[in-house]
Amino acid sequence: MQALRFDEFFANLLLGIYNMKKVILLSLLPLTAMAAPSLKGFEKNYQDWDLICDNTGTCNMAGYQEGDGSEHPVSILFTRSAGEQTSVTAQLALLPDELGNKTAEIILNGQSLGTIQNFSEEGIAKLSEKQTTELLTALKGNADIEVVFGEFKEKVSDKGAAAAMLKMDEFQQRLNTPSALIRQGKEKHAVLAPQAAPQIDAVSVKNLQTTELKRGEKQFDAVLALLRKSNGTNENSENYCPELHKDDTWRDDITIHTLTNGKVLAESICWSGPYQYSNYYAVMDEKLSKVEQVLASQYNDVMYDNRNPVLAVIGSFKSRGIGDCWIRKEAAWNGKIFIRTSEWTTGSCKGFTGGAWQLPIFVSNVIVK
Repeated sequence: MQALRFDEFFANLLLGIYNMKKVILLSLLPLTAMAAPSLKGFEKNYQDWDLICDNTGTCNMAGYQEGDGSEHPVSILFTRSAGEQTSVTAQLALLPDELGNKTAEIILNGQSLGTIQNFSEEGIAKLSEKQTTELLTALKGNADIEVVFGEFKEKVSDKGAAAAMLKMDEFQQRLNTPSALIRQGKEKHAVLAPQAAPQIDAVSVKNLQTTELKRGEKQFDAVLALLRKSNGTNENSENYCPELHKDDTWRDDITIHTLTNGKVLAESICWSGPYQYSNYYAVMDEKLSKVEQVLASQYNDVMYDNRNPVLAVIGSFKSRGIGDCWIRKEAAWNGKIFIRTSEWTTGSCKGFTGGAWQLPIFVSNVIVK
């Protein structure tokens, strides 16, 4: 064995000490600093298919008829949780009053996949494992899918399905593994594991008190000035509230809701449209002298129930007037701020009143204290 020169030996010694120090420092870091960032849910559209995945790793893929003007809407939903051994489940949605004898039939590429029964009052039924597998296999390429129900027949489009499946595999880290839907392979790397839903501690707001400050009152003017200042003057900002900065809006009051720990929630108008509006919410001290948290543009109502006294703000918005597609989010008071507890969408605007599905983007476990 060739002997190391002294300078080589000394350099290797220093490198070993440096690496040892790195290991020691990493071991002393708090677990929160080393933890992987939380998973972020998302919503994407691929022609006639939607893909919505949430913060636990569960994905929902919904397909519809072509276009958005069908008088007889139809949708198929595939759901898969994170994890290597998880299977895919499927459901069919139709309008309840079009079901006739409460059964339907799926015809795939000219061949019947059998009769579907046991529809709920909402017009939803589960598909069998065999039906699910055959539909997924066909949707990797060109699939002619017809649904026969009552006196109607409607096609489920295959446009965008393969792209949605590929994105689901990517998000769940299945690409090139045996459990992938569309790009299967023999790689043995770990797939995305199911993520625990975060726990949100919500503080009870007992004996909620609500008061109104009326336009023209001295306190109204002072609080409005604080709200306007906290919203800023950048009209191009995503959270800018144009109605808040006007003096001739349809809403002429500021509502004050009591919270806990010497805080209140102030509520005023943010923006309004042809068939909906949003409010401007701000957490303030009970003396109404300063703004401590702003919730702008995303919420339009307060939710409170005396039997479960958690004060939450909710945002429920439809994407067009007939109300066949919605988004909704909620945030609850945790004693210091309002924190998001839920967010979901119904997917594309495809003729289902209220939307065909509720597809989570963010879920949590709310613990009331």
